[in-house]
Amino acid sequence: MKKLIFLFAFTVAPAFAEEPAFTPEQLVNIAISDNPELQFYEKQVAALPKPVQSAAPEIAQPLDFPSRQAFRRSVLNLDTDLARLYLPEFRFVLASEVRLKAMEYQAATESAATAKDLASRITALVKMLEERPAAGVESLIERRILEGAALPFLRTAAESSMRAKLLRTELNGLIGKKPDTALVVTGSSVLPPQSTAQNSTAPLILKIREAEIARGLTGLDAASEVESFAIGGWFTREGLGASEAFEGVTRPGPTSGATVKQTSERLIDDARRKMARETAQRQAAVDAAREVVNAIPPKLIENLQSASDLAERQYRVGALGVNLLIEIHREYLDALEARNEAAIQAWRNALDLEFLSLSASGQPNGKITVDPKQ
Repeated sequence: MKKLIFLFAFTVAPAFAEEPAFTPEQLVNIAISDNPELQFYEKQVAALPKPVQSAAPEIAQPLDFPSRQAFRRSVLNLDTDLARLYLPEFRFVLASEVRLKAMEYQAATESAATAKDLASRITALVKMLEERPAAGVESLIERRILEGAALPFLRTAAESSMRAKLLRTELNGLIGKKPDTALVVTGSSVLPPQSTAQNSTAPLILKIREAEIARGLTGLDAASEVESFAIGGWFTREGLGASEAFEGVTRPGPTSGATVKQTSERLIDDARRKMARETAQRQAAVDAAREVVNAIPPKLIENLQSASDLAERQYRVGALGVNLLIEIHREYLDALEARNEAAIQAWRNALDLEFLSLSASGQPNGKITVDPKQ
């Protein structure tokens, strides 16, 4: 058991202490400047409606976003109007994904480092007990309890370290760096402030829908091809605020008699109704996520860390039992991970709300910005 503990403690969570640190905001700026896929499409869209001859770029981390296939199709078809609407959507999702992955990466490295530290401290206590004169069965059982207690922390450290490596590869791809480039992220604990997103008469999503309807109402099966329109959270795939995309038709059309203009107006009204419903749902999700984060303030994490340190010192002098020592270690790590998860979830909900209010120019109508004082 002891050899296993030392082996895991030695192999998990690489150190990044000597590398320069970046905030999520700084990484967003790097991505907007250096992402190879964005650079390629900016060049293609800028030349429309003329085609551009250029070498195919090497894209290590292609971006997934709601209109990915439609964007590609509009560029290949030299569709200037649609391509120029899809481009700001690409930029927004790129910036948002970089921010979220940066936060997840910092959270994973923190979990790995904290879990590794706790496992190492427990291992040191096991060694201390082994060096003491034998004190009967109770002492032996206590030592075995500590050896077993180290394993969950070792597992968490290994899993978090592996997740951090995967996130670093994805993040480096999005910011235009080599996959194995060392990366340190700091400042992810900053939360989005209260949302100021407001209803807009011309949000980007609705402008895209209008353009797609206009192009779709020209074929033999036009009405059926453009009838379907689903809207839901893009960044909030699971957890608090997650829900199925709203797909049903709020205003079904008749089998005959409707003009192209009437069909267009009906489908646009359907999109507006879905937008209004989704905006209200996203706002509720943002408020709920903030409540969860506020319930786990940074001071609580600091207090639990101090209690964890105190418990170890008290155990070493025989003033505290082994069960209470292990319990406070677990509570400290659990609270740290819960705080990080809640903060990331708050950003996911906030970015989904901001996405809905994004204007056709690519600027939020009520921008959600960072408050450094939080």
